[in-house]
Amino acid sequence: MALVEISQTQGRVPVTVFHLQERVHLGNFSELESAAQKAYEDGTRNLVIDMSRTDTMTSIGLRALVVVHKILAKSDSGRHLKVAGATAVMREIMQVTGISQFI
Repeated sequence: MALVEISQTQGRVPVTVFHLQERVHLGNFSELESAAQKAYEDGTRNLVIDMSRTDTMTSIGLRALVVVHKILAKSDSGRHLKVAGATAVMREIMQVTGISQFI
């Protein structure tokens, strides 16, 4: 099974949604980073990572979120990455690590 299922939605601006299918770990983090890089190259500038199907991730998964943020911030350093459906544990982890300051 692929880690990322991708969909598109149109709101105020076009948004790409990455639906994570499992926890992000050493064996699959590069798939998330590669998908984000390809989406950026294809024109995506606003991305939501749906974590409703993943209850946690390893430290390499957190690193992957930072990398995805950096990919999207290339054009103007804006806040173009959002996380949806994160569990309370994941929200706390992102706050403690400082990731929530820019995502």
